[in-house]
Amino acid sequence: MKHFKIIISTISIIGFSYILIACNNNKDNNATNNQTNDTTVVKPISDTIPEIIEDDTLIEEYIVKVVDTFDNGNPLKINYCNPNNPNEVKYEKQFYQSGKLFIEGGLDNELRTGKWVAWYENGVIWSIGYFEKGLKNGASNVYYDNGQIRYTKNYVNDVAEGLWEFFDQDGNLLGKVMYENGEIAWQEGVSE
Repeated sequence: MKHFKIIISTISIIGFSYILIACNNNKDNNATNNQTNDTTVVKPISDTIPEIIEDDTLIEEYIVKVVDTFDNGNPLKINYCNPNNPNEVKYEKQFYQSGKLFIEGGLDNELRTGKWVAWYENGVIWSIGYFEKGLKNGASNVYYDNGQIRYTKNYVNDVAEGLWEFFDQDGNLLGKVMYENGEIAWQEGVSE
């Protein structure tokens, strides 16, 4: 039982740390010697909109700012700003150097809000999570790069709550843990 708690805690910490580090260090991992390109794109002058977002419906309702680029010119990070207040970022997208979408989601006062989705570079969803005022709230799912669910989690104000389930790469259930206010209430499926 004690070993299972350690395994679950380790998996949780590693998984979320990896996602957060990847989100925060995507620039460092994929771009070298980049110059910040804080270009405001006034809608829609097609020759100034990066090709990567030409078909993006968000450009119709927001001011688009290319915040940073890779050496190859592809956008690294694009902010979508309130047209009435261009300094207020409402949505963010980050990309791989290849131009494929890495992560996207809403912002409110510079804090994550609503649904955030991250993808592997092959286009398969990596994770889906929900935020309120920068805190994880609701269901959070993480997937293997083959598309199979890796684990499902639930949070209330960034605290583990409810049923968490863990799966192998073939979709077989490995274990379950029930959390109440961040504490394990019960668990099953993994022996000590």
